[in-house]
Amino acid sequence: MKKAKRFLTGLLSAALALSLCAMPAMAADNGGTPATTPPQDVWTQDTGSITIHKYEYNGQVKPDSTGEENDVNNLPDGATPLEGATFSIYKVMDRAALRNYYDGTDGQTKVTVDTYLNDTKDAIKSNESYSTAVATATTGEDGIAEFPNLQLGLYVVIETGTPDKVTSPVKPFLVSVPMTRVNNPNEWLYDIHVYPKNGTTYGKVKIVKYGRVGSDTVGTLSGVNFTLEKWDETAKEWKSVTVSDKDGKAFNLKTDKNGEISVSGLSQGKYRFIEQSIDGNNTYIIDQTPIEFKVTSEGKIQYEDEDPEAAVTFYVTNDRPDVEKNVIDKDNSPKTEADYSVGDKVPYQITVTVPENITKLTTFTVSDTPNNLKYNNDAELTCKGAAVDSSVYTIATEGNGFKITFKPAKMGRYAGQKIIINYSATLLNTADQTGAGNRNDVSLVYGNKIGVDSEGNPTEGEKKEIHDSTFVYTFKVKVHKIADDTQKGLENVEFDLYKKDENGTVTGAAAKALGLDPNEKWTKVNEAPLKTNKDGYVEQGGLANGEYYLVETKTAAGYNLLKAPVKVTLSIQAKTEWNDTYIYDENGNMLKHTVDKKNTTFSGGDEGGKTEYTVTVVNRKGFDLPTTGGFGTLLFSGIGVLLVVAGVGVLLSLKKKNRT
Repeated sequence: MKKAKRFLTGLLSAALALSLCAMPAMAADNGGTPATTPPQDVWTQDTGSITIHKYEYNGQVKPDSTGEENDVNNLPDGATPLEGATFSIYKVMDRAALRNYYDGTDGQTKVTVDTYLNDTKDAIKSNESYSTAVATATTGEDGIAEFPNLQLGLYVVIETGTPDKVTSPVKPFLVSVPMTRVNNPNEWLYDIHVYPKNGTTYGKVKIVKYGRVGSDTVGTLSGVNFTLEKWDETAKEWKSVTVSDKDGKAFNLKTDKNGEISVSGLSQGKYRFIEQSIDGNNTYIIDQTPIEFKVTSEGKIQYEDEDPEAAVTFYVTNDRPDVEKNVIDKDNSPKTEADYSVGDKVPYQITVTVPENITKLTTFTVSDTPNNLKYNNDAELTCKGAAVDSSVYTIATEGNGFKITFKPAKMGRYAGQKIIINYSATLLNTADQTGAGNRNDVSLVYGNKIGVDSEGNPTEGEKKEIHDSTFVYTFKVKVHKIADDTQKGLENVEFDLYKKDENGTVTGAAAKALGLDPNEKWTKVNEAPLKTNKDGYVEQGGLANGEYYLVETKTAAGYNLLKAPVKVTLSIQAKTEWNDTYIYDENGNMLKHTVDKKNTTFSGGDEGGKTEYTVTVVNRKGFDLPTTGGFGTLLFSGIGVLLVVAGVGVLLSLKKKNRT
């Protein structure tokens, strides 16, 4: 009977050796223990070890396991070491108890791992002598967790911590230290190697990045850089994720030429994408509001309150504002350049394209900086024809220009819209007349990087600026007064220059006296008389194109005043070459456009492309009147005496006839 029992225990010991290495935990499927008992305590060591080789495998192949270290050669294809699995071991039998169990002298029936587990079969029973773990270890990059220098006995091994990629921990299992070798039941194995495996699932997501100006989507954006972070529940902090949990391959977290980022191999947990930058010096707003999502234990993606899906694509838009400035010409057309006279109120129009995410910004300002012009404090802001609510902005003069400070948090109703700013600026007498022009710049300054503070409120990083410019030109009339006979210049000849003006004060008889149309209203352009110099030249600058009339008010001695005003037509045309700088992404989408004046040429003025027009006025001498005391005077006096004498003679003759 005793021999039969020993034979039975020998079989059970062999079964244990085999079961400890079986899938998935390399322990017996039913958690049983060996019952092989030596005739006496023949163990030659006091300690042994358990080495756990943890690997990831989702197939169905179960390798042969013997408890030997070389079982690693039997792992199925596709099995990879699993890092981050934590195991705790509990000593449920000491050396003596295990020997008695093998001998069958303890009266104990066959035990299984369930003998020592709680009701849910996932943890050790509480309040037992073996309830405290004797050791805990976590697998490293090689998937190995080691328990060296263990006292001989029977141990329960429980996976107490799993990496997120693991869908469920391996079931608890028993390990006997020592155990008989499978291939030689007469030898004892003190260093046990087990190969439990875990099944895993992974999630995958995609980002597609678009650019948008105002409410208009302009296409996908390449070169947008993101970071990916995962919440560490233990450390209570977000940690960077740069490689796939599945295969360790590095992520490319920059949008490609299609504006896409694809990420796979994500283990279960909570993640977030955060936008960091866009390649190139572009004007799109970086929005660092996190895109948070979860990967479930089934490898599905849950975003916000939506149902989990196998894969999710996040469509993300980068917004940018824009600003355009125009000067309104005399035909009421918006242009980049126009001509006006000094003293004119030059009308301007600024168009601000508000980004869709305006309420996330903290800075959004428009500044007008004129040269040789002065703002007239008459700005009007409209959107879709209606006045912009004055509570969303403030306006203040700065130098000769102004600055509008918008309040982004209040501008939700204007998101994606265009705000039109109409105003005027007076062209000053310091205006440039050389052709360089009188520049008027607008700059839009805004927060280019939106972040979020601990309370979820937007924060702002660097700022960007978009600018645009217009030019106003003003021209010059040059008068050359010459003598008809000598063709030389006449000095000290004086003129006034008039132009038609609906607000003019010279009209009617006053205009007629000057030789001007009395039915029109006229304004004198010059303040002081235009007096020719020794060479006969005089000029009047600060003029826009148009018709002007020179009225001569004083001429040189011996010369007659002009009978009528001289009409002068200014028609000088400016042609500007612009330096256009474009920055594009890989898809050909424009990221930034800057315009700067390169060169301006003029036609219609004097030769050489000048911004002045010369008119030549010829004066002729009048008839000479006789001087007092000269020969002419005597001649006329003699003739007068003769006429008087003749008249007297005629009268006397008439009287004599009457008497007779």
